[in-house]
This record gives sequence, structure tokens and C-alpha cells, in this order.
Amino acid sequence: MTETRGRQLLPGQTSRVHVYDVETRTARLVFASDTVLVEAPNVLGADTLVLNADGDLWLLPVPAAGTVLDETALVPVPMPGVPEINNDHVLDPSGQSVVVSGRDGELYRVPLPGGGTGTRITDTAAALPTVRKYYLHGIAPDGSTLAAIVGERSPQGVWTTDVALVDPATGATTFRTRDAHPDDGCAWTPDGGTLLFNTERFTPGTAQLAALRDGSTDAVQITGDERVNWFPHVSPDGAHLLYLSYEPGVQGHPADHRVELRLLPGVLARGARIAVVPETLVVLDGGQGTVNVPPWAPDSSWFAYCDYPVAAG
Repeated sequence: MTETRGRQLLPGQTSRVHVYDVETRTARLVFASDTVLVEAPNVLGADTLVLNADGDLWLLPVPAAGTVLDETALVPVPMPGVPEINNDHVLDPSGQSVVVSGRDGELYRVPLPGGGTGTRITDTAAALPTVRKYYLHGIAPDGSTLAAIVGERSPQGVWTTDVALVDPATGATTFRTRDAHPDDGCAWTPDGGTLLFNTERFTPGTAQLAALRDGSTDAVQITGDERVNWFPHVSPDGAHLLYLSYEPGVQGHPADHRVELRLLPGVLARGARIAVVPETLVVLDGGQGTVNVPPWAPDSSWFAYCDYPVAAG
């Protein structure tokens, strides 16, 4: 029997990929499958998506308007030496590699676009007796540093999730947050001067977006509404801050919820203090897998996202 890898579709569910044009505020469907669940799109170059499916990495060409591709268009990225991966994967700014998060808790670098033997970056055994797992979410604009969420379970059984910087050459880990407040979804601003993430430090039990300037230890709150806000992603030109928003009361970032993709001015990520109401771009069925990783095109004109509708009945 073949072992099931990765998240699978529910009965009657479809996995879809859309690209959203920021200028016209319109989305178009580019992929749909009722057999393969794809998630967490990155954008490689101007016309190729990088996706997670079945515990592996895949390439998907962005088709011309009016064309919707299916699972036969997915191109596998061979990764010898890499175990099953989750959907935390981020492209190196050079476009020549991707760093993926293994289900074993380690980070690996894999060549792109053709794939190749993965190189392990981290060494979780070095943290024993603490159990450590890395979940990658960002790479510095110059490629010099990885931004990851590090989950740790102490020998006493206490679990924490904190923002950390990881040296891609040595795996050396420097924590930027280190406390009992759950943090996740870290990403850099395009200038490399600020880390964005979602955290429960401001409202326990409710994730809000925050910014942490280089050299600072005090996170600045960006969102503060009743909704549960995750995965901040600033466009490469710095103009827009895209994020995923759940209904009040949701814990974590689960799949199969009614969620919103919301937009704020990018200046908020750089410390601007202005009063602004978030703009809801899309309301969809998704959550986990929708925009876990940076989804913006290099020219900032569009981004990619996934949804997972279930047929009525």
C-alpha cells in the first residue's frame, strides 16, 4: 500500500489556484483539480508558480487568460535526500534554489528549476533534550539570512513558537522573540529592515500582525481588530501588505474555513502610524494552504493564492 503524503482533498472538494491583479482588483482561475491538493504558491520568475502537493514540490506554468490547467500540468521538482515536506517553502532571491521545511523539522536547500539533491541546513539534534522543529517563512532580500518559526518542546513538555534568524550556511539560529506568546508567519519587508509576523502577544488567543525592526526587541502592533490575522506578505515594491484573515475565535491557521484576503498599505510594515480600514480583496474557502508563503509576482502587479471549495451536497 502506498503511504499517503501531504494534505488530501475532502470528498467533493476541489483544489484551485488563482492569480489576482492588484490594479484591476480582479482574480482569474489558472488551475483546478479534484484529485490533487496543491497549496502555498510562490512565484518563480514572471510565469511559473512553485507549489506544494502530496508532500513534494511542483512547478506550474501560469497559463494565458481563459485557460485553466489541471494536475497534468504539474511538473515535479526532484529532491533526492529530502523527506516529505510541509507547505513552508520560500524561494531564494537568486531564483536558483528554494528552501523547504521537512516533516522531520529540518530545513533543506533544493536547486531550481530542475531540482536536485537537497542540502540540509539545520541540525535539530543539536538542541536535544529540547525537541526543535523549523518552519521556514522568509529569506532576507539579499539571501543572507532565513526567517523561520522555531517550535520547541522543553524537557518539561512546554511548547513554544518563536521567530528566529537562521544562517543558511551553518544553520546557526538566533532568536528574535523568546517568550510564551505564540508567534508564526514571519516575513521580511523588501528593504530587509523589518520582520513581520503574526503573534498572540497583544491579544491572547487572537493572532494579530506585528513588525519588529532590525535591532529592536519591541514588536509594534499592525492589526488590532476582532479577527484572527495571519501570514503578512509585503509586495516587492513595498506598496502593499497582504494577509489572511479568519473569523473571530479561530485558533491557529486551520484548513477549510471561510477566510478573507485583506490588503493594507505597505507603509504600515515600515512603522507608519496611520488609521486605515483593511480592504477585503477576496472571500474564499481556505485558510491553511491559501497564502502560507510569499505569493507576490516580482513586479508586484499580482499575487497567487489557493482555495478549496466543496461541492454542495
